[in-house]
Amino acid sequence: MIKINAAKALVGSNDLKIVIVIVCYLLAAQLGLWLLFPSIGNYALWPPAGVALALIILLGHQIWPAILIGSLITYTFAFSKLGIPLTPNSVIAITGISIANVFEALVGYRLYNMFLTKDGSPFEKTSNSFIFLAIILFSALIGSVIFTLSTQSLLGKITVFSKNQFILNYLAEITGLWVFTNLILSWSNTKTHWKLTWWSALEALVFTSIIGVILLKMNSHDLSVSIERSFPFIIIPFLLWVAFRSSIQATTLVVSTIALFSIYITIQGSSPFVLDNAQDSLLLLQLFILVIAITVVILSSAVHERLDAKKQLELFNENLEEAVDKRTEDLNNEIKAREKTEQKIRVSNNELRKTNEELDNFVYKVSHDLRAPISSILGLVNIAKSDSLTKNTLTCIQQIEKSAITQDNFIKDIIELTKNARVKPKPEKINFEQLIQETFDYLKYSTNSIPSKPKVNLHQDKVFYSDPSRMKVIFNNIISNSIKYSDPSKTKIDIDIEVVNGHAKINIGDNGNGIDKKYQTDVFKMFFRATDKNAGSGLGLYIVKETVQKLKGDVFLESELNKGTTLRMRLPNMKPA
Repeated sequence: MIKINAAKALVGSNDLKIVIVIVCYLLAAQLGLWLLFPSIGNYALWPPAGVALALIILLGHQIWPAILIGSLITYTFAFSKLGIPLTPNSVIAITGISIANVFEALVGYRLYNMFLTKDGSPFEKTSNSFIFLAIILFSALIGSVIFTLSTQSLLGKITVFSKNQFILNYLAEITGLWVFTNLILSWSNTKTHWKLTWWSALEALVFTSIIGVILLKMNSHDLSVSIERSFPFIIIPFLLWVAFRSSIQATTLVVSTIALFSIYITIQGSSPFVLDNAQDSLLLLQLFILVIAITVVILSSAVHERLDAKKQLELFNENLEEAVDKRTEDLNNEIKAREKTEQKIRVSNNELRKTNEELDNFVYKVSHDLRAPISSILGLVNIAKSDSLTKNTLTCIQQIEKSAITQDNFIKDIIELTKNARVKPKPEKINFEQLIQETFDYLKYSTNSIPSKPKVNLHQDKVFYSDPSRMKVIFNNIISNSIKYSDPSKTKIDIDIEVVNGHAKINIGDNGNGIDKKYQTDVFKMFFRATDKNAGSGLGLYIVKETVQKLKGDVFLESELNKGTTLRMRLPNMKPA
């Protein structure tokens, strides 16, 4: 555990970062010294400048001592290689150049954090690339001025040559910063990547082969001068190919490879950039590298910015479509819910209207039918008081009894109607034979004439569940009507019951007076009487219909005048869960 913690501490320490930066700086410096133009002592580009800026951006400003140390070592070695002795002037020059390199990197780091850190990397937007180019131009200007002054102080005086020297140094700094900073930052950026597919691998192979042929031909001596001079232009379309078809990492890698190869073959004296004057050759080479590097990198950033914008637009469209679909679904659900609510309101309003109408009718009929027997009773009582004959008195008593029974039956009907509306069904096993027998036993004491036993056909394979009290109300009202509106001596009642497929089919028919067709649509209405003969309350069939509906069933009437009436019911099996 101690070893692991020590390793973690070592990896995260600033000292290790400084060592790594020094090594990277020296390797980049070695590459730069290798590409030195020996005849004039200048560089086409200076890789350590780009490496220093990239590493200080990635690792932080705390690594500046590494840049200073690497620069001191590099220029000490370079002056020694050029045969310049370590005199006070040379030491001052080396120190000034090293300080300039550190200051250049710190200024670039500061400007980068001010203008680019919050807005992404230099490659995410075209505007970022231009801002980064401006930062490099400004940083390189500082380094080049100090470098030129330091080298001129080493000579002991400022000569006319210093202006050309400044231009070459400035272009070398810009080129090194742009090429190598972009190369390192792009490959360290995890946001931009290149998905390698079989097609992209084949495309990369074809591109590499073409570029390889072009670069090799640039280094050959068997071509005419005009064709040889045209090679820098021939390579531009392929660089555009890279910018449009590949990632920023591939673009910076190709640009740096072409730049280094162009410098190498120019130093060897076999490239389109070789002119009679070495400074002119170097200047032409620097301008070529700088132009293609800036153009291709910025173009690649623009292409990828457009692709990112396209992806964001596609994502926005997908999200918009999802949002529209979701909103549409919500609206549909809201419309359906509103339609259901409106339907419920319509049903409730209809039920309320029906209830109000029934209530008005009920109040009127109840007040009338409750007072009618009482009025009869009072009239008969007055007659009985004024009449001394026993026979008339007995008749009055019989009429009083009849009126009282009528009123009692009416009150019972009202009680049954109220109970049916308020009390929930309580399912129990139904014994149809017992139900029929109890109905006839009850009617035996409430009617003047009892018909012979009904003809019952019962087909039942399964137990049937329903509300026994409501079943009694149904049978009682139907059978009592059959008795009431039939010839007592000829009354026949047929009851057919079949329990199948989770429901019961019940048919109760008689051979009574029947109902005229013009009244058959109204017989289930409250207080409707199809005839005044043996007229009851007009609630019987209404109670039957309401009770059947409470049991979630259906009831239908078939009747023919002077031949009889049949009521057909279909009741569901209300077996408890």
